[in-house]
Amino acid sequence: MSPAPLTHHEILGLVEPFTRSGRHVDLAASDRLSRRLRFRPVDHADLHETLQLEIPKPGDFRLTRTLRHVAGLEASLQARGPDAGALLQRVESVPPQAQFRSGPGYVIALSHRIEAASAASSDGAAPTRTLMTQGEAQVHGLQLLIKVPAARGLTCDITLTPAPGQAFELPQDLLAVLGWDWSRLDRKKAGWSALLRLRGREPDRSRLAETRIEAAAAHLACTLAEPPARFHQRWLRARWVMVFRRSIPLLVVFGLFAGALCLPYLKLAEGSVVRMMVFNVPPLLLVWGFCLQEMPRFEFPPLPRPSAAPDWRPKE
Repeated sequence: MSPAPLTHHEILGLVEPFTRSGRHVDLAASDRLSRRLRFRPVDHADLHETLQLEIPKPGDFRLTRTLRHVAGLEASLQARGPDAGALLQRVESVPPQAQFRSGPGYVIALSHRIEAASAASSDGAAPTRTLMTQGEAQVHGLQLLIKVPAARGLTCDITLTPAPGQAFELPQDLLAVLGWDWSRLDRKKAGWSALLRLRGREPDRSRLAETRIEAAAAHLACTLAEPPARFHQRWLRARWVMVFRRSIPLLVVFGLFAGALCLPYLKLAEGSVVRMMVFNVPPLLLVWGFCLQEMPRFEFPPLPRPSAAPDWRPKE
C-alpha cells in the first residue's frame, strides 16, 4: 500500500527548517501525490541550484541538490536520513563551487552522495562522508562520463560521447596511456566505452576518482587541441606498453603450450610440489582471468603508428 499524499499540515512542518535557512517551497512544482517537494531555485554566480525533498515513507527523507552550470553540465548532491533539517545542514555544508572543476579546454561536474561514516551512526549528528557517484566533463566537443559504483571492487564505466553534430576518430589507447587502471576504448553506436579500476576504500576511493576524471579531462583537452601525430610522439612508450598489455592473454596461451611441450622432458616426482603447481596452472589462470577488470581477449594487437590526419575530426 502506497503512502498517503502529503497534507498541507505535513508540508508546513517539513519546510520549517528550510524556511529558516531562507528557502521557500514551490508548491506549483511540487507533487503531493508523489510526496515530493521542490523549492524555489537559487542562483550562485554561474550555477543554478534546485532543491528537492522526497519522502518515500514517513520518517524517511531524501534530499537532492542539483546544480546546473552555464556550460550545461549538472552536478547532484544527495543525502538520505530520518531528519530533513539535518539533511539540509549536510547538503549546505558542501559549497556549490566544490562540485565543479575547470581548466584549459574543459569543465567537470562532480556528483556525490552524503552518508553516515559508519553503519552505527545514523542520527543527524553522526559524522558523515561525501562520496562520488559520477563525474562528467565537457572537452572540445566530447562528453566524458565516469560512473562510480557504490560497491568496492567493481570497475567504473566510462563513456565518451561526441556532442551533436560532432564526429571524431579516436585511437583505442587514447585513455589507456594514462596507466594500467585504464582500459582501451571500445567503439559503440553513440561513442566509445571503457573501464577504470579504482583501488582502496572509501572515502579515499572517491578522492581518487575525482583525481582520475580531472587527469582524464586535462589529457583529452591537451590531446584534442593538437594534431593526432603529436599524440603518438608524446605517448609512444605508453602506447607500446598498451600493446604488451593487450598481448598478455595470448602470451599466456603460448606459454602454456610451450610448458606442455616441455613437460615430458622434466623429471618430476609424483608427489612433488612443482608437479602439483604445473598441473594446477590452467584453472588458476582461469580464475585470474575472471579477476581482471575486463575479460581477456585473445588478439594480435595493432602496432602503434602515427596518424597522418591533420585533425581528430574526420573530413567529410
